[in-house]
Amino acid sequence: MKKIKAVFSSALASVMFLSVTAAPTEAAQVTVTPGVEHITGASQGSNINRLSVDMTRPGVSVEALTNDPMDKLLATSVLSRSHSREGHTVVGSINGSFFHMGSVNPLNYKMPAYLLMRDGLVNTYGVIENDPNEYMNVPSAFAVTKDRRGHIGEFGYDATVMAGGKVHPITSVNKRMREADEVVLYTDSYSYRQTRQNEFGMEIVLTNFNNPIEEDYRLGRTVEATVSGIYHKEKGVEIPEGGAVLSIHGPGNILDFGGVKIGDKLALNVGLTAPWNEAEFVLASGPLLVQDGQVDIEMKSTSDRFRTRSPRTAVATNRDGSEVFLVTVDGRNAGGSQGMTMSEFAQYLKSIGAYNALNLDGGGSTTMAVRPRGYQYPVVVNRPSDGAERAVSTILSAISYESTGAPAHMSASISSTAVPKGGRAKVTVDYITDINFHPVKVDASKLAYSVEGDIGTVSSDGTFTATALGKGSVTVRMGNASKSFQVEVTALPGNAMIHGFNDASVWKAESARAKTTLRFDGAKAPKKEGANALSLQYDFTGTSGTSASYAVTDSIKMSVRPDRLGLWVYGDGAKHWLRGTIQDGTGKEYTIDFTEQGGLDWTGWRYRTVEIPAAAVSPISVKKLYIAETLDTNKNKGTIYFDRLIADYNGNHIEPPFNDVPLSHWHLGEIKMAVENGWINGYPDGNYKPADFISRAHAAVLISRALGGSVSPLTEDPHKDVPKEYGYAKEIALMKELGIMNGDSNGNFNPQSNLSRAQMAAILQRTYKLQMKQPVPEIRDVAKDNWSYEPIATIASHGLTVLSEGNYRPNSYVSRSQFAAFLSRAESMD
Repeated sequence: MKKIKAVFSSALASVMFLSVTAAPTEAAQVTVTPGVEHITGASQGSNINRLSVDMTRPGVSVEALTNDPMDKLLATSVLSRSHSREGHTVVGSINGSFFHMGSVNPLNYKMPAYLLMRDGLVNTYGVIENDPNEYMNVPSAFAVTKDRRGHIGEFGYDATVMAGGKVHPITSVNKRMREADEVVLYTDSYSYRQTRQNEFGMEIVLTNFNNPIEEDYRLGRTVEATVSGIYHKEKGVEIPEGGAVLSIHGPGNILDFGGVKIGDKLALNVGLTAPWNEAEFVLASGPLLVQDGQVDIEMKSTSDRFRTRSPRTAVATNRDGSEVFLVTVDGRNAGGSQGMTMSEFAQYLKSIGAYNALNLDGGGSTTMAVRPRGYQYPVVVNRPSDGAERAVSTILSAISYESTGAPAHMSASISSTAVPKGGRAKVTVDYITDINFHPVKVDASKLAYSVEGDIGTVSSDGTFTATALGKGSVTVRMGNASKSFQVEVTALPGNAMIHGFNDASVWKAESARAKTTLRFDGAKAPKKEGANALSLQYDFTGTSGTSASYAVTDSIKMSVRPDRLGLWVYGDGAKHWLRGTIQDGTGKEYTIDFTEQGGLDWTGWRYRTVEIPAAAVSPISVKKLYIAETLDTNKNKGTIYFDRLIADYNGNHIEPPFNDVPLSHWHLGEIKMAVENGWINGYPDGNYKPADFISRAHAAVLISRALGGSVSPLTEDPHKDVPKEYGYAKEIALMKELGIMNGDSNGNFNPQSNLSRAQMAAILQRTYKLQMKQPVPEIRDVAKDNWSYEPIATIASHGLTVLSEGNYRPNSYVSRSQFAAFLSRAESMD
């Protein structure tokens, strides 16, 4: 034989329970296919799944399924899939009976432990344990009878052997403990390779069967075997592979077989008692839990298997077998479920209407798989205690014999039911089924879309475009399956900040070839507004390949698709790539670029925008903001900050460049130009401080940046009051070298002194090598013989300054906004 499993042997002593637990609260009920319901709920702190099969409904039934070969174990869901085909659809399954995992008998390793028969053919006899501490104390089983009803109870063998011209009854097969006056047949599927019976009897070894006696043996068929050994008063005889042993007890029986000799031919016929003999299948297990409507467990109540709260599996029937229940109870704290004792399980089964119930393999084997709507095959719905499905030898399955029919049911979604005028929403068909909830292939060419109400149009791919304010509906149809959505077309929302980066709980860090830390650093850290900005600290050092540091969230969602997103970013000048990920209403994700590759090249706050992809439909969720680097030569570590995420719905939103520089500021354009070109920056708090004065040292730095000149290391102090170690010494030395800014007669530069407007004029004249142009504007507050007249008149003639009633105010100090204006105008000259 191929092998047979008898792992958890069991025997049952009848125990009666009169108390009944309260009925559980059912949480949900779903029709898997007409005639099969999936019910979920809880009872006594345990999570329960139940399949209810209406055996009176044509086209559905229950089958016992196994793999081929039987000793190849498979997970419940995998075994379900392997048996599912057109006209034989497995819609739900539970694990079946126990199986052998011990090495005592290598021939039954991984085989079903107890009787399995299908269509009159024996798969394996298994064992009858005849021990009240074990699972199968009495021969008990579940079957679907010839009239297609579920049946649970004790089964018996109707078996004979003809020896010496006389027919002798065989009382049992593979019974663990032979009893008085019994004749027991032992085969390869027995728990051991020897019969292990006492010496008070006779044992006849049978070999050379003309047809198999076990696997693929047809019940009721007579087979012949040769007597190859006869033993008296020996403790257990070896069972020959492919053969059998008759173990005989009682003086009368021994006398009847006394004339049998080695070499004789014996004829054996094995059948089952009614109604098992004509059943579609028989799956043996144990113990019986409910009998004739009462809790009646065929196992000792003192057994650990009885008392332990464990995951449990059972099959049950109502009184007339017209309804079959397939039940699992999770345990061992899987999903918070404690499991049940044997008595608690039996009482629960009675409470749901079980008239007879049979225990199946439990513990880590307990599994239920159910086909979800739209799926082809069942998936696991309970929480197996091992954390994953255990491979098993048999399953009990709810089967639909109906072939796939025409479309009848549809599940579909629309990305948004509130769509702004001019906006779009996408209709997505999730699945289509026939009347039996068998999946029907979604054929895009057969999907028809329509709009009711004069609110917009819908394309052949299901994209609805809103054209007029109002309410209406959008419908998708394929055959008789359809789904409609009520849609309102609304006015476009106003541009708004959608996230202020003040809540740390909505962000988490992720990394790819990097180390990433997200922080909110508080008052002293850069921030554009509010109390915080999100600090993203990255470390790409020591890595090869593309590195990325992510800020990930599930909390930013816009019900209406904007044209653009805007984000304030405090850069570190490291020339990385600033990107993001969004998800649209269909679940599709898009990568968006706030900069080009290497484009995060600034220091300080900058506002960056990105267009939302045209194909994305409402609603839009921001999933990730991240910094990436593809070049191994540019791997560093640093910190950037995010603040003030803006949804721009009409594509024309403009952010003030600084908190203290409104869009109405008279130097707005020049300040933006100076900042964008990196000549001057704002402050970490988001301000520019336009009225603050520029020092001479700062002016040297800003002119150096505008010129883009290289600054060489210094070997000597550029001025008496500017040592070479001074922070801006290199830039000041460059200005001296170029003749743009010089010291005073005492050799001092006066770096901290404010820059006057007269000095600014001289700097611009020298920097850009300007010559006076005609006509020269009249300058009323500067004498022509003053040293500053020529540079002032020169920049005025080039339009670099605007005179107020002819006055230049040469002795006034240059503010930060004025400096940006002077520099931007000079850089913009032809």
